[in-house]
Amino acid sequence: MLRIWVDVSNAGGWVGFVPPVDEHDVAPALDAALRRVHEGRDWLVVVTEPIGGGEVAGFAFVADNDRLLSEHWRWVLRVQVHPDHQGHQLGLVLLEGIAEMAREAGLEMLHLTVRGGEGLEQFYARAGYREVARIPRAIRVAPGDDRDQVVLVHQLVA
Repeated sequence: MLRIWVDVSNAGGWVGFVPPVDEHDVAPALDAALRRVHEGRDWLVVVTEPIGGGEVAGFAFVADNDRLLSEHWRWVLRVQVHPDHQGHQLGLVLLEGIAEMAREAGLEMLHLTVRGGEGLEQFYARAGYREVARIPRAIRVAPGDDRDQVVLVHQLVA
């Protein structure tokens, strides 16, 4: 998973880092995320490549809100598919798996954020997400390159 996170980051994926990064940059974030999974607070969801031995091609975390009044929904974080495996609908398979797990757990909604200006809203719309908020210039990619943070919601129940 570390190699996936590094390669996705260096390919420009918005998964918490600005390239260039290496394993030493990403490892602490992965360790912290896996600690929350080990503690039972969050979920780790993986997608495997169906051809070539079923290697892990991507993953995401589903994070607990840690708030009693928000137990009916979760954040979807760090959605990523390795660049070598992109273009095969694995991202959609991953998101559909997350939605199914969330429904089975009795959740009503999933929330996630994306960086504006990348066209990601259309991708997530295909998985059932819709834009509910936009925070202008909330993400500073580099000096003079501020992007909107777009909040998306997937309503799991009517």
